Amino acid sequence: MPKPLTLRQQIVWILTPAALYGVLFLLRPFLISPHCATHPTLCTPESVNALDQYAYFHGSVMADFASNIVQNGVALITLLAPFLIFGLKRIALRIMLALLSISAINAMFMEGVRALVQRPRPVVLSAPLTEGLNINQYTSFYSGHTSFVALATLFTWLWTRKIENQNHGIPLRRMALIAYPVCTVSTGILRVIGGRHYPTDVLGGIIFGSAIGWIWSTYFLSRIEVQLPSSPSI
Repeated sequence: MPKPLTLRQQIVWILTPAALYGVLFLLRPFLISPHCATHPTLCTPESVNALDQYAYFHGSVMADFASNIVQNGVALITLLAPFLIFGLKRIALRIMLALLSISAINAMFMEGVRALVQRPRPVVLSAPLTEGLNINQYTSFYSGHTSFVALATLFTWLWTRKIENQNHGIPLRRMALIAYPVCTVSTGILRVIGGRHYPTDVLGGIIFGSAIGWIWSTYFLSRIEVQLPSSPSI
């Protein structure tokens, strides 16, 4: 059986990838080149594939706002879910910390991929000489909103599956199983309609978020004990 993680180790698993993400974020001016501003002829709407050109027909502020609402709502619910099942117990804290760790790992990995790919957002290709000067606009691949929603809902489904007493936690487990495809796809669609990402950015977010969520959920859940208390909260 894998050696259990201590509380201190879990905190390190949050702070380390979060710090690396912060370093990569601060290094954006040195890692990312505003190539669309210097070579605008290479950055035109026609330079992307037919599927991604769908992003140019949108730019809804409301859709962009709605995608933030969905992401923040998923974050709040998945962070509080362990306390709904276990109450104010140590195991609830451990599960919440595991989600924070996976989220930090995803953020670190995402920032690294963005620095390598440097894909301009749809708005840059529409106005390369102006929007193309902003290095923060070269972070289209992959979608952070979509990847987070995917990993958070997947993680919630995985840890609720580990509850031994099958008569408890079933509503939450079913909700997480439904939320994984519904909320993930909805967030991706809203990001495209909001003009923030291309469809392939969203697909990348689903793939990376699901893979990171599954791999690291398996790792953390094998090293923290997830059992229903004798007197469950709900």
